[in-house]
Amino acid sequence: MIINPSLILLIALTFALPAQAEIYKWTDADGKSHFSGSKPAHPVSIENRNELEVKSPQPAPVDNKAQPVAAPKVDLYVTSWCPYCKKAIAYLRKNAIAFTAYDIEQDLDAAARKKTLDPGYSGIPLAVINGAAIRGFSEDTYQQALAK
Repeated sequence: MIINPSLILLIALTFALPAQAEIYKWTDADGKSHFSGSKPAHPVSIENRNELEVKSPQPAPVDNKAQPVAAPKVDLYVTSWCPYCKKAIAYLRKNAIAFTAYDIEQDLDAAARKKTLDPGYSGIPLAVINGAAIRGFSEDTYQQALAK
C-alpha cells in the first residue's frame, strides 16, 4: 500500500495547527455565570473573552442607621476539571459570597498572577480572600478568612 506524501502532510497539519475559538461568558436570568463557545440566544449579560473589561460593581444602597459591612473580596484560581475547585465554588455560591473565578488553563494572565501571588504553590485551587492566599479548599479555613 502506497500512501501519498501530500495526504500525510495534510493530516499532520490538521492536528498540528492550533484551534482558535471565541469564549463567551454570560449570565442567565437566575444570575448564574456560564461559559460557552457560542453566543447564547437571550442572556441577561454577555461578554466576549477577547473584549473583557474590568467592571466595578454597582454600590449597594447604604442604610444610614446601620454601619455598612464591607463585602469580602474573593478571587479564586481554578481549573475546570479540579474537584476541589468545584467544592470551593459551590461553598462560595451556597453562602452567597461574591467571587471572581479565573481558569488558569484558559487565561494565561490569571496563571501568571497565581504564580506571582504564591510562587511556591503549583496546586489548585488558590483562593485570595481579602488579600490572604489560601491553598486548596477547606471550609473552616475559608470561614476564618471571610470573618476577618
